[in-house]
Amino acid sequence: MHRFFVAHDILAPISAALPLQVTISDAGSGRVIEDAPVEPLCVTLPEKIAHQVRDVLHLGVGEQLVLLDNSGDEFLTAIVKSGRARVEVQVLERRRGQSESPVRIVLCQGLLKSARFEWILEKGTELGVAVFAPMLCRRSMAGLEEAGAAKIQRWQRIIQEAAEQCGRARMPELLPIRPLMHALNDIPRGALAFMPWEEEHGRSLREGLEVGASSIAGRESSLEPMTVVLFIGPEGGLMAEEVLLARRHGVQVVTLGPRILRAETAALATVANVMYTLGG
Repeated sequence: MHRFFVAHDILAPISAALPLQVTISDAGSGRVIEDAPVEPLCVTLPEKIAHQVRDVLHLGVGEQLVLLDNSGDEFLTAIVKSGRARVEVQVLERRRGQSESPVRIVLCQGLLKSARFEWILEKGTELGVAVFAPMLCRRSMAGLEEAGAAKIQRWQRIIQEAAEQCGRARMPELLPIRPLMHALNDIPRGALAFMPWEEEHGRSLREGLEVGASSIAGRESSLEPMTVVLFIGPEGGLMAEEVLLARRHGVQVVTLGPRILRAETAALATVANVMYTLGG
């Protein structure tokens, strides 16, 4: 089923009127449901989504789609009107969306050429990254730090479309571009932090994850997500002084194996390994 994120204010009146896991069909069946609405709850789709639904996907009256407002809830809807002027849907059900991973990954990625960085945003969203933190390193290409509003909007759109495609009910956060030092200073208290580096030949990522996971297994609140911060270098890799600085901030420098990986490959391989090892 097709899924679309919309602005929170579009669905705010619906959220107030429709309790979680109550359907319109239930409300009209004679079953007594507290606070169930009796009037149809309808929404006019924003023009871009209306165009996608009407002209690209060719969805007609009666077909269903899911709207999301980045709150973690899903709104099951059915098309009731479709014309050149507007597309209107009726909300049938409000329900909890798929829960986020118990592993909260913050991916601090050294800036890359546009296509490669966008690949990381898309596939990282699919793999469950919670926060993307683009960062400037010594070997970052000149000019990449000057991402204008149009570029940031494009990155946000890539994240949104990937979240819609893979079934997430919340979009990952995209932080502003900042220097490596600032990213190191912002490592959350109690988080695991790793920096894969091609010149590290001692501890592997797997060993670091196993030791780190066992060290925080006795946390007071197991309901809180485990935060893992990953530092991935740019094209050309990280410099020795940057790695030393990371070590001073408590980051574990690890190896991903004997082969040298491209930055985008290293990022996605590291995320996938973290999710697999920690159960995310």
